[in-house]
Amino acid sequence: MTRQLRARKGRHGLILANGGVMTYQHVLCLSASPRREDLPYPDKAPLPEVITDVPSPTVDAIVKGEQDAVIETYTVEYKRDNTPLRAYIVGRLKSNGHRFVANHENEETLRQLCSGTEERIGRAGRVKSDGQRNLFVLKREMAGKL
Repeated sequence: MTRQLRARKGRHGLILANGGVMTYQHVLCLSASPRREDLPYPDKAPLPEVITDVPSPTVDAIVKGEQDAVIETYTVEYKRDNTPLRAYIVGRLKSNGHRFVANHENEETLRQLCSGTEERIGRAGRVKSDGQRNLFVLKREMAGKL
């Protein structure tokens, strides 16, 4: 991004990153333009340490039984040889609206999540616990329409 901005191939840039297996989110705003002189830098952080006025959904660390769910977001971790290793899915249970974090349950679900042509956010599936972690499997799509 900095190379693009320095080469004048844009004025502003936004870099997003996550780390710690979806536990940290970072954002960096860059600009090729200097800050206006009449706008001083803030002398303290503009955001509070903890946000308390926005409700957050309940997260089920271990899902009880096997439940219907929908993917809200996901990412796939790849091996050094560029083959998929595992998927991390954040979803919402249809029964109570609670969120969960899960890995893929089978290779077909992992393959579908790696698709570069079809988005899986919003797709339905089932989630269950194996006692150690939650596992998610996509529901099969019907091949044709009536």
